[in-house]
Amino acid sequence: MNFNIRAIRVEDSAAYHSLVNEVKDERNYLFSTLRFSLEDTEKYIEHHEAVSSPVWGAFDEEGVLLGWIDFNRGNFSEIAHTATLGMGVKKQFRGQGIGSALMDACVKSAKSLGIEKLELEVFASNTAARALYIKKGFFEEGIRLKKRKFEDNYDDLVCMGLFL
Repeated sequence: MNFNIRAIRVEDSAAYHSLVNEVKDERNYLFSTLRFSLEDTEKYIEHHEAVSSPVWGAFDEEGVLLGWIDFNRGNFSEIAHTATLGMGVKKQFRGQGIGSALMDACVKSAKSLGIEKLELEVFASNTAARALYIKKGFFEEGIRLKKRKFEDNYDDLVCMGLFL
C-alpha cells in the first residue's frame, strides 16, 4: 500500500472530521463517542499549526486520509515536557503499516519540540494498538480498572509511556 505522511492542513478539516467520527462510531477505540463540530475541528488543526505541533495524516495516492496522529503538550510548566498522544486509522487500512509510519512521524516531531515523554491511554481490549505501541518502545505504566463503562460493558484503560 502506498501512502505518504504529511501535516493535516485546515483544508483537510472535513476529511479529518469525517475520519475521527468514523472511528468514534466504531465505539471501541476512542474514549469519547461525542462528536465535535467541523468548526471545532478546524480550530483544533489551527491550534496545532500555531504551536508547531501538527496533526499528522497518512494520505493515499488520491489524497484520501487513511489515518491521523497528534499529541498535546502538557498545559502548564511542570508537565510541559510531556505530551499525550492520540491516533486512529481507517478500519479497512489497519495492519498495513500506517499506524507505525504515523507513530514514527509523531515521535520525530515530539523530539524536535523538546518533548521528553509521550504518554497515551488505550483500552485493554485494543490488543492490536497495544502491540503496536510496545513495538514502538512504549511501556505499560499502569492499568485503570473498569475505567470505561459503555453499553453495560467495562474495559480497563492501560496507561503507557515512551521516554524520548
